[in-house]
Amino acid sequence: MVKNEESDSYCFEDWTVMTREFEFNPANVNTILSQTWRHLQAAIETETHAWRLGTLATASEGRPRVRTVVLRDIQPERRELICYTDRRSDKISELEQTPWMEWMAYDSLTRVQIRLRGEATVHTNDDVSAAHWEKSSPEHRRGYITVAEPGTRSETPEPNLPDYLFDRLPNDEEAQLGYENFAVIVCRIDHLDWLQLRRNGHLAAQFLWTDKWEGHWKFA
Repeated sequence: MVKNEESDSYCFEDWTVMTREFEFNPANVNTILSQTWRHLQAAIETETHAWRLGTLATASEGRPRVRTVVLRDIQPERRELICYTDRRSDKISELEQTPWMEWMAYDSLTRVQIRLRGEATVHTNDDVSAAHWEKSSPEHRRGYITVAEPGTRSETPEPNLPDYLFDRLPNDEEAQLGYENFAVIVCRIDHLDWLQLRRNGHLAAQFLWTDKWEGHWKFA
């Protein structure tokens, strides 16, 4: 355990050199919550942050379904995590039928895992999806201009792109074709589990939302 004298906080370090730290004050469990949102924001801004890629779990016919998604945005004051997908993908129909979801991410540098549970809302062809589409890059937009629906069987291994976009980015008119398939998933969180793996004993905390966040330490 290493103490930061300026902030009176602690961080737990491995013997290897770390490029990220998860600092918190053991006397105040709420510092875990604020640091979690700070790291999530860093994951949006830094492609190499481990939390940029998370695992989104849904349910289908009573069975779990999980996949990796890219964290695109957060709104801490609204308790929201946001990712994008093709509106024709299985996860959309699963969330429309059962909106409950769980988002998990793990950072091998800080050895911190987070599990965030809540309810998802899907946005297509509305103000929310339009605002996020406007912020997206041409390279990202190209991924929604497909020759077949996601999951369609293919006889050969090839990208799901029209031939004319294999080696170039779409123009504005072509990109609009991708918007028709674009969906924004907004996950509103009401349950957060935090875990840090340590050689001398793991640490864990939990936060539940009622009309405000209430957190407590728990045994791992």
